[in-house]
Amino acid sequence: MDMPSVGQDDTHEGTDWELVRRSLQGDTVGFGVLVRRYERLVFHVAGGFLRDRGEVEDVAQEAFLKAYEALSRFRADASFGPWIAQIATRLCYDRLRGRRRRQEVAWEDLSWSEQAAARGFTAGGTATEDAAASRELAERALAALPPKDRQALILADALGYTAAEAGQMMGCTALAVRLRLHRARRAARRVAERLVDGMESATREADDDKVQRDRTRSE
Repeated sequence: MDMPSVGQDDTHEGTDWELVRRSLQGDTVGFGVLVRRYERLVFHVAGGFLRDRGEVEDVAQEAFLKAYEALSRFRADASFGPWIAQIATRLCYDRLRGRRRRQEVAWEDLSWSEQAAARGFTAGGTATEDAAASRELAERALAALPPKDRQALILADALGYTAAEAGQMMGCTALAVRLRLHRARRAARRVAERLVDGMESATREADDDKVQRDRTRSE
């Protein structure tokens, strides 16, 4: 998957490096062009990890602030998109890491799309057909996963990035991402299986209760 296309109609205003150089010389307009060019990408990445719109906006603002403060370290041969995406990803990781691990949710706590995603995991898939469901499942049902594993799972399965792209944003190799994905998907499948088993047990109990009520009424 390529990085989301952003700001392609403003390339006449300069390349990323030209805009960075102008910003370093005190031209705030130049950095404003970079923000417009890549804000959609940053929101796309942050929105894959965080469900609250206000929190996504906070991460986006903080990402561009950190990028501005670190402009002197930006390489002339680098691309601003993957760089700002990496900053946003690390900020999201810090937020996920700082949260308390929550107890696993029950089947009835999941939305219909999350239930479909859980069934997809148990069938050996990754539920990529519904990106929002994959993200929700990672955020709610997989809250016990290590943050780095959740990070890899969301980037690859919910947002559709390749292992190489995810590694670039996470600051690790593509191989490390694949290993984390293997571990996270296996854990996801176990969680989903428990959820589906709970659903099936609840369904059987409900059917048994209905049969018992019908018998009682007929007596």
